[in-house]
Amino acid sequence: MDHRTLLDFMKVAEKLKCNTRHSWTSSGRQESVAEHTYRLCVFAWLVREGFPECDMGRVMKMCLFHDIGEAYTGDIPCFEKKTEDEETESGAVQRIAELLPKPHREELLGLWEELEENRTMEAGLVHALDKMEALIQHNEAPIESWLPLEYELQMTYGQKQAGVHPYLKHLRKVVKQDSVEKIEEAADRALDMQIQDAVPKEAPGYSVRKGVEAMDRARVVELLHSTYWAKDRDSQVILKGMENSIPYGIYRQDGYMVGYARILSDLSTMFYLMDVVVDEKYRGLGLGRMLMDAIMEDVGHLHGVLHTGDAQGLYRKYGFTEILDETDQIMEKPRRRFSHGQ
Repeated sequence: MDHRTLLDFMKVAEKLKCNTRHSWTSSGRQESVAEHTYRLCVFAWLVREGFPECDMGRVMKMCLFHDIGEAYTGDIPCFEKKTEDEETESGAVQRIAELLPKPHREELLGLWEELEENRTMEAGLVHALDKMEALIQHNEAPIESWLPLEYELQMTYGQKQAGVHPYLKHLRKVVKQDSVEKIEEAADRALDMQIQDAVPKEAPGYSVRKGVEAMDRARVVELLHSTYWAKDRDSQVILKGMENSIPYGIYRQDGYMVGYARILSDLSTMFYLMDVVVDEKYRGLGLGRMLMDAIMEDVGHLHGVLHTGDAQGLYRKYGFTEILDETDQIMEKPRRRFSHGQ
């Protein structure tokens, strides 16, 4: 392989160090794709004696390149990945392979196709270890970094893949027991409250962005179409409303939008709060309160009005009270009075 080709491919591989995964490390930061890949290779090396029927050299190679497409696509958590995402990743692998000379290209594509088809013992082992490594990493991460849906996911994820071999099946049970003990310890720390109450009200790695240019337009439409009040609202109407409002969004560290709200305001006397929504998979983390904190920091001193059918408790914390009408769905807060000099 000539020097320039080698360096070009190394540059692509370096992106795996930069792109973060959904999983967090024990030190409280998101792990990179490269870190996951490294430990998956270590995992395969450690269990090699239990699989004498497998070509472990080929297993190691598949581990090494199983996420190479994420150099271009980034990581997408299993509970969000769609068929089109898998197709995009396959296309990325094809593009990356084109950087290599023919022998290396054919070998890389052969490894990828074997993983995709998942018909060999080697491919099955890689898939099982890949999922198991993610489970182990979650057990090692602070439980504060878990999403609500991951309590159940830790109990079920990867069971099918682990079931192909007695050693893996037993290891999956041990990992599951570690998850159970971690959850129980969290419950104990919360003085026997329910497990979800052991999770802090704010999850790490989220931020609020403001303004039309900062919004992910497609996600704004998706989020509002998931609500009972805007599920039938035309997409163009949703976007037009956003463009003529002051919108706020909550984003994960990797740029994925998980919450949205907007206000109409003259910024001097009053504001109207509208379309507050947090993705169902991310509820219970205090993100709605995080969104409201940002909005109230901007306009909390003004007279505010909103409609809500189910979130009165949240808005009361920000000074809103119900206006007595037939539905009790309208709430308002008075304008804050300032003394002279303020």
